[in-house]
Parts: sequence; C-alpha cells; structure tokens
Amino acid sequence: MRHRSLAAAAAAVVVALAATGCNILTPQATTIQYDASDGISGQTGTVEFHNAMLIGEPEGDALNLAVTFTNDGEATFVEVRVDDEAQQVRIPSGVTTYGFPEQQLVFEAGGDIEFGAQRNVSFQADGAEPAGVGVQVFSTEFPDYADFAPVAGE
Repeated sequence: MRHRSLAAAAAAVVVALAATGCNILTPQATTIQYDASDGISGQTGTVEFHNAMLIGEPEGDALNLAVTFTNDGEATFVEVRVDDEAQQVRIPSGVTTYGFPEQQLVFEAGGDIEFGAQRNVSFQADGAEPAGVGVQVFSTEFPDYADFAPVAGE
C-alpha cells in the first residue's frame, strides 16, 4: 500500500512539473520589455518616450522625429536634441504624439541623410537626467513611412 502512495505522489509531481512547462526555470517572454516596432523607447523623469524614429525624404535636408510621449506627472517641458540642434516641447499629462503632418518635430539633417544609420537623440524632462539614444533613420521611400515626410515650415 505504501508503494502505491509513493507512486501516486511521484506521478502528481511529474504532472505538476509538466503542467508548468518551462516557466519554472525561465521567465515568461511577456515580462521582458522590448521595442515592438522600428523605433526605440526610454524614459526621462516622469516622461516616457515610445517608438522614436527619424524619417526623411531621399532628396531632403530635414528629418521628422516621430515619437509618442507618455507623461504620468504634471505638464512639463522636454528638451529634444538631435545631434546639435535642440527644441523645447511642452508635454501635458497623458499621451502626446509627434510625427504626423499636423504636429511634427523637424530637425535639419546637416548634410546628406544616411538612411539605415542612427542619429544621436537626447530627451531631457525638466530637471531629470537626459536619456540619450541612437534613433534609426528611415526613408519615405518605404510605403509605411511615406506619410511622415517632414512638412516645410514646421
């Protein structure tokens, strides 16, 4: 009788281990933070930036910074710097998106645009540590980015 109890307990342990799969030894992939798109994300102070990417035209001399800001705090200003050019943007509480023709952050390219390369971009909220990242440069020749060309006069 004792052997049956031990066998039943061993079978229960095997079933429990099989039911949990690999999660006993490795974390779930959904708990690992990653950038799911072509852009890059980060944080400065209470402001998070998501899916930041630079988009330009093949014969152009400007780059449009497409980015979404999420601010869980009070309204603040963020200095956005692409290479040596800086712009101050007011980020209200909530979600703010730049990149579409009606609201863009346009920066001078400073010579030939090297598509596929990265540019140094820094984000710094009021009084917070700056977050510097390498942001990918995309061409409007790709159909997905055709609508994100820098708008003149922005």
